[in-house]
Amino acid sequence: MLISGPKQPEYDINVYLAPLIYDLKLMWEEGVQCFDAHRNERFTLQAVLLWTINDFPAYGNLCGCSVKGYKACPICGEETSSIRLPYGKKNAYMGHRKYLPRHHPYRRQEKAFDGNQEHGTPPLPLSGETIYNKLKDKTFPCGKRSTRRLNEDISNEYWKRISAFYELAYWKKIHVRHFLDVMHIEKNVLMNIIGTLLDIPGKSKDGLSARLDLVEMNIRPELAPVSDGSRTYIPAACYTLSREEKVSICRTLSDLKVPEGYSSNFRSLVSLENLTLSGLKSHDCHVLMQQLLPIAIRGVLPNNVRIAITRLCSFFNAICSKTLRISDLDKLQQDVVETLCLLEKYFPPSFFTLMVHLCVHLVREEKLCGPTYLRWMYPFERYMKVLKSYVRNRNRSEGSIAEAHICEEAVEFCSEFLSGLDPIGLGSFKSREEGWIERPLSAGSSITPSQVVLKQAHLHILENIEEVHPYREYDSLPLTNDIWKS
Repeated sequence: MLISGPKQPEYDINVYLAPLIYDLKLMWEEGVQCFDAHRNERFTLQAVLLWTINDFPAYGNLCGCSVKGYKACPICGEETSSIRLPYGKKNAYMGHRKYLPRHHPYRRQEKAFDGNQEHGTPPLPLSGETIYNKLKDKTFPCGKRSTRRLNEDISNEYWKRISAFYELAYWKKIHVRHFLDVMHIEKNVLMNIIGTLLDIPGKSKDGLSARLDLVEMNIRPELAPVSDGSRTYIPAACYTLSREEKVSICRTLSDLKVPEGYSSNFRSLVSLENLTLSGLKSHDCHVLMQQLLPIAIRGVLPNNVRIAITRLCSFFNAICSKTLRISDLDKLQQDVVETLCLLEKYFPPSFFTLMVHLCVHLVREEKLCGPTYLRWMYPFERYMKVLKSYVRNRNRSEGSIAEAHICEEAVEFCSEFLSGLDPIGLGSFKSREEGWIERPLSAGSSITPSQVVLKQAHLHILENIEEVHPYREYDSLPLTNDIWKS
């Protein structure tokens, strides 16, 4: 089912989900008969939907809540902390000090933050049963009409629909029903940082409107714009870079050499003339955020700003790792909250978009649902690319995908029974048998290493090969007669 942008159902997606809900209810309540080839018997197969993963606008459509405006955070819900920036014409989602321990010193600091002390407590996520009991008796009008005029209950503005998944008996029992998209969160956070540091037009979160918002909030008077006749001067902030420092960052990324398939060629993404980055894919942002950005900003930023950005990079590196100790998650949650508070000290309020705020909720999903790499959007985005390649008639894209999928299934089925053919995606048997895989990629020049280099290589192998470890342990034992007596 592909729905074009102007005609997308938005919160009326429940109508299109009805066939899926019917199948899921059947799989849970009755199941379907399947055949076990190993035991040569039939059995009843039942299935359960554990979670969904989407980009953020689709998250709100499936969840049935608003994901924009003052109450845009689906985890904080109606207790989302946000302010409207009068000059930036957007909402800023700050107030991360409420996630700190009660007696943390940041809570009492006023001048460094928004001019007020913080004594609040973090909002508790609503359970599925609470949401269902709250919405089951509500009436939601269908169609793209204003619900404010049709419903007198002002508290109902946050909830647009009751999710169709609540028709499943087990859905309200699940702790995390819709996952936050770490892939796009990481990308948006990185673009906020890169755009602000390099002052990229259209992507920077700093500017005249951001400084006027600081004046309106009566904080950081040293950053207020200064008018001199017909010109307005914007003072440099702690994150403002000179042209030489911007050149240093761009040249570091441009001259970087990485293994094939590690990331895109940053030389083609970095403009040394305009000092900008463009055309970054999600995986490029993933590599840049976790590995390359801390190296690129080394030596070009003050220590306090550099440490705050590096801590945020380390946080994403930790939650995306394949192994993570449960005992470290509480410490990781405290670190990301303190990091966001540090960023509130240095960056303007316009920097704190909703994607930056959602970082504070990622550890919670890590605790309840396991490692991030098992439930992020990368495999689904790759499969979407495969589906897009099936489209030959753009006027009938759904039919093109269905026909191509059936054709591919038929080819794979036949390839299992026809000998002498290769599976899709592999080279021919002849090329693998003749050892073409081990041939050089291109012409190379031969060198003759010196005896010193050969001895160093030989020593390196002996020190790192596993078979030598028992001899090294034996050599480290003390030479006393007591050992032989025992």
